[in-house]
Amino acid sequence: MSGKRNQTQTGVMKAAGILVIANLLSSILGYARDIILLSVFDVSPATDAYNAAFVIPDLIYTILVGGGLSAAFIPVFSGYIAEKKYDDGFKMASTVLNIVAIVAAVICVIGEIFAPQILPFVIRGMVTWEPETIQLTVTLTRIMFFQCFFMCLTGICMGILQSYKDFTPPSIGAVLYNITIIGVGVLLLTLGTGIAGFSIGVVTGSIVNLLVQIFPIQKHGFKYRRVVDLDHEGVKQFFKLFAPVLIGISVTQLNLVVNKSFASAQGKGILTSITQAQRLMQLPINIFALAIAMSIFPTMVEHFTTDNMDEYKKDLSLGVRNVSFIILPCAVGMIAVRVPLVRAIYLQGNFSPENVPVVATLLALYCIGMIGYSVRQVILQGFYAVKETRVPVRINIFILCLNMLLTVLFVRIWSANGIAFAYSVAGLASMFIQTYYLRKKIGSIRGHEIKDSIIKCLICCAVMFVVTTASMIIFEHYISVELKRNMLLELIVLAAIGAGTYVVMALALKMQELTSILAVIKRRLRG
Repeated sequence: MSGKRNQTQTGVMKAAGILVIANLLSSILGYARDIILLSVFDVSPATDAYNAAFVIPDLIYTILVGGGLSAAFIPVFSGYIAEKKYDDGFKMASTVLNIVAIVAAVICVIGEIFAPQILPFVIRGMVTWEPETIQLTVTLTRIMFFQCFFMCLTGICMGILQSYKDFTPPSIGAVLYNITIIGVGVLLLTLGTGIAGFSIGVVTGSIVNLLVQIFPIQKHGFKYRRVVDLDHEGVKQFFKLFAPVLIGISVTQLNLVVNKSFASAQGKGILTSITQAQRLMQLPINIFALAIAMSIFPTMVEHFTTDNMDEYKKDLSLGVRNVSFIILPCAVGMIAVRVPLVRAIYLQGNFSPENVPVVATLLALYCIGMIGYSVRQVILQGFYAVKETRVPVRINIFILCLNMLLTVLFVRIWSANGIAFAYSVAGLASMFIQTYYLRKKIGSIRGHEIKDSIIKCLICCAVMFVVTTASMIIFEHYISVELKRNMLLELIVLAAIGAGTYVVMALALKMQELTSILAVIKRRLRG
């Protein structure tokens, strides 16, 4: 059993490694896109329009592609594959794919026609913008609505591949998506399309992403059927699971919409500042937390299907501990070097020095809730793996109401900073509540392992924070950070010192998470 457990853990960590690398590259490219936009258009009404135009299509993408479809699809489709009922599985998957295509097409048509009427409900402060900015926002939104169709199809294709535990094509597709956005955006920018060129790049990138998924699916033997069988048992089971997941993820994403809605009413440029700070905070979550959560999900589904709950709980504990081991130092480190981080990444072109402390403060407040939004990704997969989708919905609705209440309260006290702090408090509350209810459903989740690991992580983070802060003070005392190369040098040096300190402390405390990672790396290097 120990050998099989090690093999399972190695497979999970290998999958997580693929996803981490792809997410890292994708995130770097995403920030490269942001830097290009800021260097050309500054923190301005144009970038506000671009970010606002992303809200609705991005919301639809996140709901359907970013976990919603997979959470309902993988448990059902994997069951057919495990039982070798391939024809039933292909018929179920094809039906879902065809229905999603029809619904996505309808959504696109509605978005194209009613964008001017829908946007003011989502972007609350939009009514105070200049008419030119409003019109630009509507135009960009209409362009980006087309990506919804292709991304929805991509979501099903990714679910099929992940059911086969094949994470490579989805990872490559995400990277090519961002490369295409930058390439098309820059090309069209030289042709005089302005910021609209990047919106066209988004649509083109979504097409490329879909094409990358299609061919590997065929290699796994999947056979597409031109069928819509609503009476198929697997299709019924999919929609039974998907409806609560859809509501739950919709409510979760409304938290982000609430943030941007309130930010749009705080003055010019604040929406962009909120967006930039939030994206920096989301970087470790998207790279590490989502990768770990996605990599353990098919394995947890397999253990639940075979009634092996002990292994399921081990995977869940492994996921929470690995996420905490990586995310806690990321959050603490980003708080410590918030000013050098924002300065090194964004201070160029028309991004003024006055914007640095604004974004840096927002970033620090968002980082408080980073661990909450990271761990909850693993806990959610735990719920979905046991085909429990209703409890997360109730929790998410409560968290949405809490976030809105706290945002209204804190905005009156701290203006835009209150938006970030409310979001973080809501994230921490979500983590604790979801963990409580999952434990109530399945029993012990090996909490002693998780508690001991987090305590050690916090000790390591405390030492890292002190060392990194002291190093930053010393660096800035002797070296001017007015030059761009010195800004980048400072960030690299501080990151190296912080990471090195954390690893040394983790080794000193004999943290299992680090030794497991090192063991897997050694095995990979030995071939």
